[in-house]
Amino acid sequence: MHLQKLEFLVEVAKTGSISSAAENLHATQSGISQAISKIEEDLGLKIFNRTRIGTTLTKEGSNIIKKAEEILLKFDELREEARKSIVDQKSEVSVSTIPAFVHYLLTPLMEFKNKHSNINIEIVENITVRTMENVLKNKIDIGIICLYGEFLKEKDELICDIIQVGKMKVYVSKDSPFAVTKRITPEELLQQNFILYNGDYIKWFIKNLQLKYGNMNILFSSNHSEEIIRTVSSDLAVSLAPNFVLKNNPALLEGKIVEVDILNYEPLDVTLGLLRLKKKSLSPIEKKFIKFIKTEMNEYVG
Repeated sequence: MHLQKLEFLVEVAKTGSISSAAENLHATQSGISQAISKIEEDLGLKIFNRTRIGTTLTKEGSNIIKKAEEILLKFDELREEARKSIVDQKSEVSVSTIPAFVHYLLTPLMEFKNKHSNINIEIVENITVRTMENVLKNKIDIGIICLYGEFLKEKDELICDIIQVGKMKVYVSKDSPFAVTKRITPEELLQQNFILYNGDYIKWFIKNLQLKYGNMNILFSSNHSEEIIRTVSSDLAVSLAPNFVLKNNPALLEGKIVEVDILNYEPLDVTLGLLRLKKKSLSPIEKKFIKFIKTEMNEYVG
């Protein structure tokens, strides 16, 4: 007996009408009627009483419908189990992001790995331009980057999910006079010594700022964010960063460094986005992984 015939039985019992069941199941009335007659013939009993006003269950038919519902429920459970097995099959997901975010991704990625032990996760550190190129060439599954300038323009080949929109901030030592006012102008920025994170968004921001106000005193740039924090904490220099990058940094939480607003300058907005290739169809595990990462990053930067 085919499962479709059991679905016919259950739907007719539920609606009390062969025509309504046919409409709901996108089948013909004659097809459903013939299927019911065949089942009744095979079982040797009558399941429905058919009248001009509708179709009702016989006493024996009520028991048959209950069994049919149980079989269909078990089959749904079987399909769900099979779906889970497919999801948990060995798979690989690659993520490219700016180095500043790698530290914050490690803990949530370990959590996801513990739940899905067969998945291999590769993390690649890269600048925004390289990350976007690798996603476009399908060398990387997911890119997590700061979007700015031309990168904010929509790319037809890519899907970009916005995780968070933040602001560029200046970070100073707790002993700096700006730690009290928590404000600084572009003109005052030119009088400071800077140590900067070696990221493409920071370079873009500094370039535009200098074009408008003149050269800044940049001591050096580095990819070592902790060294930058230590230098700022010692009041040897100030630094710049999107506020979501340092939101949960211990030095900021403990008051060793202070976040300062930049006055009278635009643009200060910086967007954190998740990139993926539009034409690439995602596996169930990739969909789950993307949802997980978006949630975790939102909690971190939100």
